[in-house]
Amino acid sequence: MSDPWDRVGVVETYTGGRFDLFDPDPDDIRLQDIATALAHTCRFGGHCQWFYSVAHHSIHVSRELPSADPRLQLLGLLHDAGEAYIGDIPRPLKAEYEQFDRVEERILEAVWTAVALEPPSDGEWERVMAADDRLLAYEADRVLEDGSWAESVADLGYDLQSDSIDAIRDRFLSRGETLLNRLPEQP
Repeated sequence: MSDPWDRVGVVETYTGGRFDLFDPDPDDIRLQDIATALAHTCRFGGHCQWFYSVAHHSIHVSRELPSADPRLQLLGLLHDAGEAYIGDIPRPLKAEYEQFDRVEERILEAVWTAVALEPPSDGEWERVMAADDRLLAYEADRVLEDGSWAESVADLGYDLQSDSIDAIRDRFLSRGETLLNRLPEQP
């Protein structure tokens, strides 16, 4: 048996596991790893006026979705879970190089399996992405020096001043566990 470190795409996770970026295994995914990595990852490639994490963003995306639908809220919370393993790659770069999207999609498929969640339907994913876009505009308008490119900025009322990384990680983890517990029993 070969050493997993011999493979090019393997990274070590917060909990000490190993994760293969190019052959993601749902058994290697831990909500703790996702929460920790996203809490340490700054939005907008780090070009914010203050530190604002992807985990904090994801909590707000989740809250933008109907509270009566814990599945949709969980999809919103985990919509950027791939970034826990590959980082927050700016949209223009993803748009130019499709391979980033393919790697991230495969990781998200593994995430859905790891948390026993059916992959989102097209309609569900559209709702999550619409919430993500609302947050993108709201955040750009507030955390970037010049977010004037953001159109139709609604005042969503979210506090974007981040707590400590540990506090955001714990909030993300708690929200994820709460939403997982609110899901209907699987047959």
